[in-house]
Amino acid sequence: MFKKRIKTEVVPTSEYTDFSDRFVGDEKYATLKHVAIAAVIPSTVAVGSGLFILNKFNAVYSSTNIPIDVPIQQPVLAPVMAQMPSTTPVNAIAQPTGMIADKSLEILATALDPVVQILVAISFPIASVIMVGGCFFFMLGNSEKAWSMIMNAGLGYVLIQMSPLFLEIIRTIGEAI
Repeated sequence: MFKKRIKTEVVPTSEYTDFSDRFVGDEKYATLKHVAIAAVIPSTVAVGSGLFILNKFNAVYSSTNIPIDVPIQQPVLAPVMAQMPSTTPVNAIAQPTGMIADKSLEILATALDPVVQILVAISFPIASVIMVGGCFFFMLGNSEKAWSMIMNAGLGYVLIQMSPLFLEIIRTIGEAI
């Protein structure tokens, strides 16, 4: 029982890395067209991102200025009724008006905006690192894991970049209700 020898079996690399059984004919190999497309897409994204960053920092407006559209309320001056007894009972419960809830929600949303902006700003470097890590899996022969990492990083980056839009839509729907 303890002296049982484990026989190792050598498997050719083509059985677990080639995936040639999935394709027929010339589809097994990358053509010049495939290589050109694979080279153009990342360079286009890099150039577009660079132009966006240059335009963002050279713009006239500042992204730190947040306009506040709060109407200025004038105090209502009520006539002073001297020596008049109060008609409000002492144990009366105040009715909620929604002013405190609205203001606290507005303050919370304004306070969390910089956090959302920081997360959006760091999403590109993090997605880049994950994509480069996925490329290392290609080099190690694990292409399924590589494609999975690259696709997940790309999808995550796009969703993070669109999250301010989603939050604004949710805020608008909440105000409408």
